[in-house]
Amino acid sequence: MSDVTTPTAGAQPTGSAGRLLQAGRERRGLELDALAQLLKVPVRKLQALEADRFEELPGAAFTRSLAQSYARQVGVDVQLHRRAGMAQHQ
Repeated sequence: MSDVTTPTAGAQPTGSAGRLLQAGRERRGLELDALAQLLKVPVRKLQALEADRFEELPGAAFTRSLAQSYARQVGVDVQLHRRAGMAQHQ
């Protein structure tokens, strides 16, 4: 069972920052490798972001920027990192 809830009428799913991003990507039908090509980053960095393994990413500024770019591509609120726990990675 997933810890992401299904959104209702325009609401965003709840869960961790990575789960929010992953849910947005899956809603758009984007494969991780296609998104990695769009964002010009290795798949492993997107995997780390989706799994909330921020310690595997180069730093807080990179992580915030990547999360915002990812969110824009998949139609998720670009401020999600503040609400869903990425703020503690800063």
